[in-house]
Amino acid sequence: MKRHFIMVLCMLLAGVLFPRGETVTAGKAYIWHDRDGNVHFSDQPPPPDQSGGDIEERQFKEAPKPEPKPVSISNDPIERAVQSTFRLTNRMGGGSGFFINDEGLAITAKHVVEKATYSMKAELAGEKKKYSVKIIKKSRKNDLALIQVMIDRPTPYLEIRKTDTLVRGEPVWVVGNPLLAFRETITSGNFSRIFPGKDFRKELKIKAPYEGDWVQFSAPVIGGNSGGPVVDKDGRLIGIVSLGFKAYNAINLAVPASYIEKNFAAQLQ
Repeated sequence: MKRHFIMVLCMLLAGVLFPRGETVTAGKAYIWHDRDGNVHFSDQPPPPDQSGGDIEERQFKEAPKPEPKPVSISNDPIERAVQSTFRLTNRMGGGSGFFINDEGLAITAKHVVEKATYSMKAELAGEKKKYSVKIIKKSRKNDLALIQVMIDRPTPYLEIRKTDTLVRGEPVWVVGNPLLAFRETITSGNFSRIFPGKDFRKELKIKAPYEGDWVQFSAPVIGGNSGGPVVDKDGRLIGIVSLGFKAYNAINLAVPASYIEKNFAAQLQ
């Protein structure tokens, strides 16, 4: 009775764990009786002096790896922007970032990752899991960094809108993680104008922290929003949150979305 039970169990395991129809070979299994009639199941053939009869050899196969679970992407453009945005954290602090393709390639502000270590993690909207992040390239001129989130499934992402198509007064939305505590926060405002980089010294009487022009917008932002996206009503990226003026929260600056291609053309091919 015991022998019969063991044999049935072995056959069930062989059928359930290693189903028919698969082609990936993982190894062999051996079923044999010793001289006392006991049944053995192992991944190695028995020594000649231990087997009391025929040795049954079976090829067993690995079960296929499950396909990554597809992401249900919202039809609402602003909610889709939220799904494409994530929180970045490391020992120095953090900020926000967002995907620009479905393979985990992403953008954030350079100052968010300036002193980052390998401890950096990305926390995606609606998920508890933390994903490792690799810094691919930091811009020399602009407040931009190209990063790779180490994720094994397709990611929702933002399409880039040409900066020269922006119209003064059109509504914009900012997605980010202010104070790194208020996750997936959305604020709204308007596109004000393209602020020329030369006006930092000419009008503000200060040296510009980075080169180039800026997208000026009125949606409120605070620490933790840095690196997050500024999007239009269709959820298209128009800028990357970079600078704000504490005394005037309706005056904030973003790196133009078109600068992504200028800085990382080689990496995006």
